[in-house]
Amino acid sequence: MSKPPSADIGEKLSKSIEEAQEVCAAEGASKECAAAWDEVEELSSTVADQRIAAKSATKDPLEQYCKDEPQADECRVYED
Repeated sequence: MSKPPSADIGEKLSKSIEEAQEVCAAEGASKECAAAWDEVEELSSTVADQRIAAKSATKDPLEQYCKDEPQADECRVYED
């Protein structure tokens, strides 16, 4: 079973959002503001990827069953 998104990444994402808001409030539409939001976007994407991986790892119970019981009728594979 895969782990849920790391709490460490979640904390880092929260801090990055706060920093981006502070930078943008102080400097407006600057390069630093854009870079801060780019970092937020990358961290958010990482969290989303981890969630997708966790869901797909537990998606098919038949696949896990067949790993445990490869000789079961439900797990037989026939070739043409």
